[in-house]
Amino acid sequence: MIRESRFLTALVLLPLCAQLMLVSSIRAQDEKAESEAPKAPTLKVTVDAGDEDPSEKWKSLLARRLAIFEKLQDLKKKFADGATSDEKRTVRDQFVDLIREFDIAIYPQMQELAAKVYEKNDSDLDAGEIVMKEAFNNYDFDRSAEISAKLLAANRKTRDILSLGAISQFIIHNFEQASAIFAEARKLNRLDFEYERYVEPAKRYEEMWKVERAIRAKEDALKGDAALPRVQFETTRGKIVIELFEDHAPNTVANAISLVEGGKYDGIGFHRFERLFCIQGGDPNSLDDDPDNDGYGGPGYSIKCECYEENARMHFRGSLSMAHSGPDTGGSQFFLTHLPTDWLNARTEPEKGGHTVFGRVVEGMNVASSLRKGDKITKATVLRKRPHEYKPEITPDEKPEEPAAESSKDESSSKESTDDAKTE
Repeated sequence: MIRESRFLTALVLLPLCAQLMLVSSIRAQDEKAESEAPKAPTLKVTVDAGDEDPSEKWKSLLARRLAIFEKLQDLKKKFADGATSDEKRTVRDQFVDLIREFDIAIYPQMQELAAKVYEKNDSDLDAGEIVMKEAFNNYDFDRSAEISAKLLAANRKTRDILSLGAISQFIIHNFEQASAIFAEARKLNRLDFEYERYVEPAKRYEEMWKVERAIRAKEDALKGDAALPRVQFETTRGKIVIELFEDHAPNTVANAISLVEGGKYDGIGFHRFERLFCIQGGDPNSLDDDPDNDGYGGPGYSIKCECYEENARMHFRGSLSMAHSGPDTGGSQFFLTHLPTDWLNARTEPEKGGHTVFGRVVEGMNVASSLRKGDKITKATVLRKRPHEYKPEITPDEKPEEPAAESSKDESSSKESTDDAKTE
Protein backbone atom coordinates (compact mmCIF):
# COMPACT_ATOMS: atom_id res chain seq x y z
CA MET A 1 0.00 0.00 0.00
CA ILE A 2 1.15 3.52 -0.75
CA ARG A 3 1.48 5.49 2.49
CA GLU A 4 1.92 9.24 2.99
CA SER A 5 4.68 8.62 5.54
CA ARG A 6 6.92 7.67 2.61
CA PHE A 7 6.92 11.36 1.71
CA LEU A 8 7.99 12.23 5.23
CA THR A 9 10.76 9.70 4.98
CA ALA A 10 11.99 11.07 1.68
CA LEU A 11 11.82 14.60 3.04
CA VAL A 12 13.68 14.26 6.27
CA LEU A 13 14.38 10.71 7.35
CA LEU A 14 16.80 9.43 4.73
CA PRO A 15 19.44 12.14 5.41
CA LEU A 16 19.37 11.04 9.02
CA CYS A 17 20.05 7.34 8.42
CA ALA A 18 23.68 7.43 9.48
CA GLN A 19 22.94 9.53 12.53
CA LEU A 20 19.99 7.36 13.54
CA MET A 21 22.23 4.29 13.36
CA LEU A 22 24.47 6.01 15.90
CA VAL A 23 21.45 6.78 18.06
CA SER A 24 20.43 3.12 17.91
CA SER A 25 23.86 2.21 19.23
CA ILE A 26 23.50 4.71 22.04
CA ARG A 27 20.08 3.28 22.81
CA ALA A 28 21.49 -0.20 23.17
CA GLN A 29 24.04 1.12 25.67
CA ASP A 30 21.55 2.95 27.85
CA GLU A 31 17.97 1.65 27.74
CA LYS A 32 17.10 3.30 31.04
CA ALA A 33 18.04 6.78 29.87
CA GLU A 34 16.03 6.27 26.72
CA SER A 35 12.90 5.29 28.59
CA GLU A 36 13.14 8.48 30.67
CA ALA A 37 13.65 10.81 27.70
CA PRO A 38 10.98 13.54 27.43
CA LYS A 39 8.29 13.15 24.80
CA ALA A 40 7.21 15.81 22.30
CA PRO A 41 3.66 17.06 22.79
CA THR A 42 1.24 16.14 19.98
CA LEU A 43 -1.83 17.81 18.56
CA LYS A 44 -4.78 15.56 17.82
CA VAL A 45 -7.35 16.70 15.26
CA THR A 46 -10.68 14.90 15.42
CA VAL A 47 -12.57 14.61 12.15
CA ASP A 48 -16.12 13.58 11.39
CA ALA A 49 -15.97 12.51 7.74
CA GLY A 50 -19.75 12.73 7.56
CA ASP A 51 -19.80 16.51 7.94
CA GLU A 52 -21.21 18.30 4.91
CA ASP A 53 -18.40 20.86 4.65
CA PRO A 54 -15.00 19.38 5.57
CA SER A 55 -13.01 22.43 4.49
CA GLU A 56 -12.22 23.84 7.95
CA LYS A 57 -11.17 20.48 9.37
CA TRP A 58 -9.16 19.81 6.22
CA LYS A 59 -7.33 23.11 6.75
CA SER A 60 -6.59 22.12 10.35
CA LEU A 61 -5.11 18.82 9.21
CA LEU A 62 -3.00 20.51 6.55
CA ALA A 63 -1.78 23.04 9.11
CA ARG A 64 -0.76 20.30 11.52
CA ARG A 65 0.95 18.38 8.73
CA LEU A 66 2.95 21.48 7.83
CA ALA A 67 3.84 22.01 11.48
CA ILE A 68 5.09 18.42 11.70
CA PHE A 69 7.19 18.82 8.56
CA GLU A 70 8.75 22.02 9.89
CA LYS A 71 9.43 20.49 13.30
CA LEU A 72 11.08 17.47 11.67
CA GLN A 73 13.36 19.79 9.73
CA ASP A 74 14.26 21.59 12.96
CA LEU A 75 15.02 18.27 14.65
CA LYS A 76 17.17 17.24 11.71
CA LYS A 77 19.22 20.42 12.06
CA LYS A 78 19.47 20.09 15.84
CA PHE A 79 20.64 16.49 15.54
CA ALA A 80 23.38 17.47 13.11
CA ASP A 81 24.59 20.55 15.00
CA GLY A 82 26.77 18.91 17.61
CA ALA A 83 24.11 17.72 20.04
CA THR A 84 25.19 15.66 23.04
CA SER A 85 24.26 12.02 23.38
CA ASP A 86 21.38 12.80 25.71
CA GLU A 87 20.15 15.55 23.38
CA LYS A 88 20.29 13.16 20.43
CA ARG A 89 18.18 10.66 22.33
CA THR A 90 15.60 13.35 22.97
CA VAL A 91 15.67 14.45 19.33
CA ARG A 92 15.29 10.87 18.18
CA ASP A 93 12.27 10.28 20.43
CA GLN A 94 10.63 13.51 19.33
CA PHE A 95 11.27 12.62 15.72
CA VAL A 96 9.68 9.18 16.11
CA ASP A 97 6.71 10.64 18.00
CA LEU A 98 6.02 13.14 15.22
CA ILE A 99 6.22 10.46 12.54
CA ARG A 100 3.89 8.29 14.60
CA GLU A 101 1.44 11.14 15.13
CA PHE A 102 1.29 11.85 11.42
CA ASP A 103 1.02 8.20 10.45
CA ILE A 104 -1.61 7.28 13.03
CA ALA A 105 -3.52 10.44 13.91
CA ILE A 106 -3.25 12.85 10.98
CA TYR A 107 -2.97 10.98 7.68
CA PRO A 108 -5.82 8.49 8.29
CA GLN A 109 -8.15 11.44 8.91
CA MET A 110 -6.90 13.09 5.74
CA GLN A 111 -7.70 9.88 3.89
CA GLU A 112 -11.25 9.98 5.23
CA LEU A 113 -11.79 13.56 4.10
CA ALA A 114 -9.80 13.65 0.85
CA ALA A 115 -12.48 12.26 -1.47
CA LYS A 116 -15.10 14.73 -0.22
CA VAL A 117 -12.65 17.63 -0.40
CA TYR A 118 -11.55 16.69 -3.91
CA GLU A 119 -15.12 16.26 -5.09
CA LYS A 120 -15.88 19.75 -3.85
CA ASN A 121 -12.67 21.27 -5.20
CA ASP A 122 -10.65 19.25 -7.71
CA SER A 123 -7.94 21.94 -7.71
CA ASP A 124 -6.95 20.92 -4.18
CA LEU A 125 -3.66 19.17 -4.97
CA ASP A 126 -3.22 17.68 -1.49
CA ALA A 127 -6.61 16.00 -1.61
CA GLY A 128 -6.05 14.96 -5.20
CA GLU A 129 -2.82 13.18 -4.40
CA ILE A 130 -4.45 11.19 -1.60
CA VAL A 131 -7.45 10.27 -3.78
CA MET A 132 -5.06 9.18 -6.52
CA LYS A 133 -3.19 6.88 -4.13
CA GLU A 134 -6.40 5.36 -2.80
CA ALA A 135 -7.63 4.73 -6.35
CA PHE A 136 -4.36 3.01 -7.19
CA ASN A 137 -4.44 0.89 -4.05
CA ASN A 138 -7.98 -0.16 -4.95
CA TYR A 139 -6.91 -1.16 -8.49
CA ASP A 140 -8.96 1.66 -10.03
CA PHE A 141 -6.18 2.48 -12.47
CA ASP A 142 -8.31 4.55 -14.84
CA ARG A 143 -9.07 6.87 -11.92
CA SER A 144 -5.49 7.03 -10.67
CA ALA A 145 -4.26 7.76 -14.21
CA GLU A 146 -6.83 10.52 -14.65
CA ILE A 147 -6.04 12.27 -11.37
CA SER A 148 -2.27 11.91 -11.69
CA ALA A 149 -2.49 13.57 -15.12
CA LYS A 150 -4.30 16.55 -13.57
CA LEU A 151 -1.76 16.80 -10.77
CA LEU A 152 1.17 16.68 -13.17
CA ALA A 153 -0.47 19.32 -15.36
CA ALA A 154 -0.63 21.50 -12.23
CA ASN A 155 3.14 20.95 -11.83
CA ARG A 156 2.73 18.72 -8.76
CA LYS A 157 5.57 16.23 -9.28
CA THR A 158 6.10 14.20 -6.14
CA ARG A 159 7.62 10.73 -6.29
CA ASP A 160 4.24 9.06 -5.81
CA ILE A 161 2.45 11.14 -8.43
CA LEU A 162 5.16 10.50 -11.01
CA SER A 163 5.60 6.81 -10.21
CA LEU A 164 1.93 5.91 -9.82
CA GLY A 165 0.98 8.13 -12.74
CA ALA A 166 3.45 6.36 -15.02
CA ILE A 167 2.49 2.83 -14.03
CA SER A 168 -1.24 3.67 -14.13
CA GLN A 169 -0.92 4.91 -17.71
CA PHE A 170 1.07 1.77 -18.54
CA ILE A 171 -1.62 -0.46 -17.05
CA ILE A 172 -4.47 1.12 -19.03
CA HIS A 173 -2.46 0.88 -22.27
CA ASN A 174 -1.52 4.55 -22.62
CA PHE A 175 2.06 3.60 -23.35
CA GLU A 176 3.28 6.86 -24.87
CA GLN A 177 2.06 8.81 -21.84
CA ALA A 178 3.63 6.22 -19.54
CA SER A 179 7.00 6.53 -21.27
CA ALA A 180 6.88 10.32 -21.05
CA ILE A 181 6.14 10.25 -17.31
CA PHE A 182 8.76 7.57 -16.68
CA ALA A 183 11.31 9.81 -18.42
CA GLU A 184 10.30 12.81 -16.30
CA ALA A 185 10.46 10.77 -13.10
CA ARG A 186 13.93 9.51 -13.96
CA LYS A 187 15.09 13.03 -14.82
CA LEU A 188 13.97 14.26 -11.41
CA ASN A 189 15.22 11.10 -9.66
CA ARG A 190 11.70 10.45 -8.39
CA LEU A 191 10.85 7.08 -9.91
CA ASP A 192 9.96 4.43 -7.35
CA PHE A 193 12.32 1.47 -7.74
CA GLU A 194 9.35 -0.93 -7.87
CA TYR A 195 8.32 0.46 -11.26
CA GLU A 196 11.74 0.76 -12.91
CA ARG A 197 11.23 -2.59 -14.60
CA TYR A 198 8.34 -1.23 -16.68
CA VAL A 199 10.32 1.58 -18.35
CA GLU A 200 11.63 -0.48 -21.27
CA PRO A 201 8.45 -2.58 -21.72
CA ALA A 202 6.45 0.65 -22.01
CA LYS A 203 8.49 1.55 -25.10
CA ARG A 204 8.12 -1.92 -26.62
CA TYR A 205 4.39 -1.99 -25.95
CA GLU A 206 3.74 1.15 -27.98
CA GLU A 207 4.09 -0.82 -31.22
CA MET A 208 2.54 -4.02 -29.80
CA TRP A 209 -0.55 -2.07 -28.78
CA LYS A 210 -0.99 -0.72 -32.30
CA VAL A 211 -0.93 -4.28 -33.61
CA GLU A 212 -3.30 -5.50 -30.90
CA ARG A 213 -5.78 -2.69 -31.48
CA ALA A 214 -5.90 -3.50 -35.17
CA ILE A 215 -6.58 -7.18 -34.38
CA ARG A 216 -9.31 -6.26 -31.92
CA ALA A 217 -10.97 -3.98 -34.45
CA LYS A 218 -11.17 -6.86 -36.96
CA GLU A 219 -12.49 -9.21 -34.27
CA ASP A 220 -15.15 -6.69 -33.23
CA ALA A 221 -16.34 -6.62 -36.83
CA LEU A 222 -16.99 -10.39 -36.90
CA LYS A 223 -20.71 -11.16 -36.86
CA GLY A 224 -22.99 -14.18 -36.60
CA ASP A 225 -21.31 -17.58 -36.65
CA ALA A 226 -17.93 -15.93 -37.29
CA ALA A 227 -17.98 -14.00 -34.01
CA LEU A 228 -15.45 -15.14 -31.45
CA PRO A 229 -16.66 -17.39 -28.61
CA ARG A 230 -17.38 -15.87 -25.21
CA VAL A 231 -17.63 -17.35 -21.74
CA GLN A 232 -18.90 -15.87 -18.51
CA PHE A 233 -17.50 -16.48 -15.05
CA GLU A 234 -19.90 -15.74 -12.21
CA THR A 235 -17.55 -15.23 -9.29
CA THR A 236 -17.89 -14.41 -5.63
CA ARG A 237 -16.99 -10.82 -6.59
CA GLY A 238 -19.24 -10.45 -9.63
CA LYS A 239 -19.45 -11.40 -13.31
CA ILE A 240 -16.64 -11.44 -15.86
CA VAL A 241 -17.17 -11.90 -19.61
CA ILE A 242 -14.18 -13.19 -21.58
CA GLU A 243 -13.79 -13.28 -25.35
CA LEU A 244 -11.77 -16.26 -26.58
CA PHE A 245 -9.14 -15.98 -29.34
CA GLU A 246 -10.13 -19.00 -31.39
CA ASP A 247 -8.39 -17.68 -34.51
CA HIS A 248 -5.02 -17.47 -32.73
CA ALA A 249 -5.18 -20.31 -30.18
CA PRO A 250 -7.83 -22.75 -31.47
CA ASN A 251 -6.83 -25.79 -29.42
CA THR A 252 -6.51 -23.84 -26.16
CA VAL A 253 -9.95 -22.32 -26.81
CA ALA A 254 -11.40 -25.75 -27.59
CA ASN A 255 -10.02 -26.96 -24.29
CA ALA A 256 -11.50 -24.01 -22.38
CA ILE A 257 -14.95 -24.41 -23.89
CA SER A 258 -14.98 -28.16 -23.28
CA LEU A 259 -14.05 -27.57 -19.63
CA VAL A 260 -16.73 -24.91 -19.17
CA GLU A 261 -19.44 -27.00 -20.87
CA GLY A 262 -18.38 -29.98 -18.76
CA GLY A 263 -18.94 -28.00 -15.56
CA LYS A 264 -15.27 -28.34 -14.63
CA TYR A 265 -14.95 -24.70 -13.53
CA ASP A 266 -18.13 -24.55 -11.44
CA GLY A 267 -17.20 -23.98 -7.81
CA ILE A 268 -13.48 -23.90 -8.54
CA GLY A 269 -11.30 -21.49 -6.58
CA PHE A 270 -8.64 -18.91 -7.29
CA HIS A 271 -5.57 -20.20 -5.49
CA ARG A 272 -2.98 -17.56 -6.34
CA PHE A 273 -2.95 -13.77 -6.23
CA GLU A 274 0.04 -11.55 -6.86
CA ARG A 275 -0.23 -7.80 -6.51
CA LEU A 276 0.12 -5.98 -9.83
CA PHE A 277 0.52 -9.24 -11.67
CA CYS A 278 -2.32 -11.74 -11.85
CA ILE A 279 -5.06 -13.83 -10.32
CA GLN A 280 -4.80 -17.57 -11.06
CA GLY A 281 -7.38 -20.34 -10.85
CA GLY A 282 -8.74 -23.41 -12.60
CA ASP A 283 -7.28 -26.11 -10.35
CA PRO A 284 -9.78 -28.86 -9.46
CA ASN A 285 -7.80 -29.47 -6.28
CA SER A 286 -9.34 -26.25 -4.93
CA LEU A 287 -12.62 -28.13 -4.65
CA ASP A 288 -11.37 -30.34 -1.81
CA ASP A 289 -10.64 -29.43 1.82
CA ASP A 290 -6.85 -29.52 1.51
CA PRO A 291 -5.42 -26.06 0.75
CA ASP A 292 -1.89 -27.47 0.52
CA ASN A 293 -2.57 -29.20 -2.80
CA ASP A 294 -4.04 -26.13 -4.47
CA GLY A 295 -2.07 -25.23 -7.56
CA TYR A 296 -0.91 -28.78 -8.32
CA GLY A 297 -4.00 -30.18 -10.03
CA GLY A 298 -5.31 -30.42 -13.56
CA PRO A 299 -7.78 -32.26 -15.77
CA GLY A 300 -5.57 -35.37 -16.10
CA TYR A 301 -4.14 -34.39 -19.45
CA SER A 302 -2.07 -31.65 -21.05
CA ILE A 303 -2.38 -29.54 -24.18
CA LYS A 304 0.32 -28.05 -26.33
CA CYS A 305 1.25 -24.39 -26.02
CA GLU A 306 0.16 -22.19 -28.90
CA CYS A 307 2.42 -19.27 -28.02
CA TYR A 308 5.31 -20.23 -30.33
CA GLU A 309 3.63 -19.05 -33.51
CA GLU A 310 4.50 -15.78 -35.22
CA ASN A 311 0.92 -14.52 -34.84
CA ALA A 312 0.63 -15.42 -31.13
CA ARG A 313 -1.20 -12.83 -29.02
CA MET A 314 0.62 -10.74 -26.42
CA HIS A 315 -0.23 -10.11 -22.76
CA PHE A 316 -2.12 -6.91 -21.97
CA ARG A 317 -4.30 -5.90 -19.06
CA GLY A 318 -7.12 -8.43 -18.70
CA SER A 319 -5.47 -11.13 -20.80
CA LEU A 320 -6.59 -14.72 -20.21
CA SER A 321 -3.53 -16.97 -20.42
CA MET A 322 -2.57 -20.58 -19.74
CA ALA A 323 -0.58 -21.48 -16.66
CA HIS A 324 1.90 -24.30 -17.09
CA SER A 325 4.94 -25.94 -15.52
CA GLY A 326 6.89 -26.01 -18.79
CA PRO A 327 6.22 -26.07 -22.53
CA ASP A 328 3.15 -28.10 -23.53
CA THR A 329 2.04 -28.83 -19.94
CA GLY A 330 -1.08 -26.65 -19.70
CA GLY A 331 -4.37 -28.18 -18.67
CA SER A 332 -7.13 -26.38 -16.80
CA GLN A 333 -5.25 -23.70 -14.86
CA PHE A 334 -5.33 -20.15 -16.20
CA PHE A 335 -4.56 -16.64 -15.05
CA LEU A 336 -5.94 -13.16 -15.68
CA THR A 337 -3.40 -10.35 -15.84
CA HIS A 338 -3.71 -7.05 -13.98
CA LEU A 339 -1.39 -5.27 -16.39
CA PRO A 340 0.69 -5.89 -19.53
CA THR A 341 3.17 -8.62 -18.60
CA ASP A 342 6.05 -8.37 -21.04
CA TRP A 343 8.04 -11.29 -19.63
CA LEU A 344 5.22 -13.75 -20.38
CA ASN A 345 4.89 -12.85 -24.03
CA ALA A 346 5.17 -15.50 -26.70
CA ARG A 347 8.53 -16.69 -27.98
CA THR A 348 9.13 -18.53 -31.24
CA GLU A 349 11.51 -20.92 -29.46
CA PRO A 350 9.90 -23.10 -26.73
CA GLU A 351 13.10 -23.18 -24.68
CA LYS A 352 12.78 -19.41 -24.16
CA GLY A 353 9.40 -19.73 -22.49
CA GLY A 354 6.12 -17.97 -23.04
CA HIS A 355 2.45 -18.47 -22.17
CA THR A 356 -0.51 -18.85 -24.51
CA VAL A 357 -2.89 -15.88 -24.48
CA PHE A 358 -6.27 -17.25 -25.50
CA GLY A 359 -8.72 -14.55 -24.49
CA ARG A 360 -9.33 -11.19 -22.88
CA VAL A 361 -11.78 -9.65 -20.42
CA VAL A 362 -14.40 -7.63 -22.32
CA GLU A 363 -16.75 -6.99 -19.37
CA GLY A 364 -16.02 -6.89 -15.65
CA MET A 365 -12.37 -5.85 -15.54
CA ASN A 366 -13.10 -4.22 -12.20
CA VAL A 367 -14.32 -7.59 -10.95
CA ALA A 368 -11.24 -9.37 -12.28
CA SER A 369 -9.04 -6.80 -10.51
CA SER A 370 -10.86 -7.35 -7.23
CA LEU A 371 -10.43 -11.15 -7.15
CA ARG A 372 -8.18 -12.51 -4.45
CA LYS A 373 -6.97 -15.89 -3.24
CA GLY A 374 -9.95 -17.84 -1.90
CA ASP A 375 -12.53 -16.34 -4.26
CA LYS A 376 -14.40 -18.78 -6.48
CA ILE A 377 -16.07 -19.23 -9.84
CA THR A 378 -19.58 -20.12 -8.76
CA LYS A 379 -20.76 -20.77 -12.32
CA ALA A 380 -19.04 -20.80 -15.71
CA THR A 381 -21.16 -20.52 -18.86
CA VAL A 382 -20.49 -20.47 -22.60
CA LEU A 383 -22.32 -17.38 -23.91
CA ARG A 384 -21.62 -18.03 -27.58
CA LYS A 385 -19.50 -20.22 -29.80
CA ARG A 386 -19.04 -21.11 -33.42
CA PRO A 387 -21.09 -23.95 -34.95
CA HIS A 388 -18.59 -26.80 -34.67
CA GLU A 389 -17.38 -29.29 -32.10
CA TYR A 390 -14.90 -28.07 -29.50
CA LYS A 391 -12.71 -31.05 -28.73
CA PRO A 392 -9.08 -30.34 -27.79
CA GLU A 393 -6.09 -32.38 -28.85
CA ILE A 394 -4.57 -33.69 -25.64
CA THR A 395 -1.72 -35.77 -24.25
CA PRO A 396 -2.05 -37.76 -21.00
CA ASP A 397 -0.24 -36.33 -17.99
CA GLU A 398 2.92 -38.24 -17.09
CA LYS A 399 3.91 -36.39 -13.94
CA PRO A 400 1.75 -33.80 -12.18
CA GLU A 401 3.57 -30.54 -11.54
CA GLU A 402 2.45 -27.12 -10.47
CA PRO A 403 1.37 -24.92 -13.38
CA ALA A 404 1.99 -21.22 -12.90
CA ALA A 405 2.54 -17.94 -14.62
CA GLU A 406 6.11 -16.80 -14.22
CA SER A 407 6.73 -13.89 -11.85
CA SER A 408 8.94 -11.01 -12.94
CA LYS A 409 11.31 -9.54 -10.37
CA ASP A 410 13.40 -7.00 -12.24
CA GLU A 411 13.27 -4.52 -15.12
CA SER A 412 15.32 -6.72 -17.42
CA SER A 413 12.26 -8.97 -17.78
CA SER A 414 14.05 -12.04 -16.46
CA LYS A 415 11.81 -14.94 -15.56
CA GLU A 416 11.48 -16.77 -12.28
CA SER A 417 9.72 -20.09 -12.35
CA THR A 418 7.20 -19.88 -9.53
CA ASP A 419 7.40 -23.15 -7.65
CA ASP A 420 4.92 -21.86 -5.07
CA ALA A 421 1.71 -21.00 -6.89
CA LYS A 422 0.12 -20.15 -3.57
CA THR A 423 2.07 -16.90 -3.21
CA GLU A 424 -0.12 -14.23 -1.54
